Amino acid sequence: MSDDIDKMIGRDPPVGSDDLTGLEDRVWRRIGERRERMRMDRVRIAAVAAAVALGALNGGAVRLASPPEPSEMRVFTVASGLSPLTSLDARG
Repeated sequence: MSDDIDKMIGRDPPVGSDDLTGLEDRVWRRIGERRERMRMDRVRIAAVAAAVALGALNGGAVRLASPPEPSEMRVFTVASGLSPLTSLDARG
């Protein structure tokens, strides 16, 4: 770029160009909004990581727990083996 920046700034603005009043305030507002979005993204990532860690910890603890005692109500469960397809060795 061969144009001198001081000359470019010193020129009159072209006809129909927007007024630059308040430009700095708008720029700083956008920068603040972007920083806030980035901060909220970090909070979301930390929350998801904490939820995954808690879920893994809870799943591991449940897996290590002793299996529940068989209930008398197990005949009403899907895995009770009372399906007519059980004798056909079909899984459904």
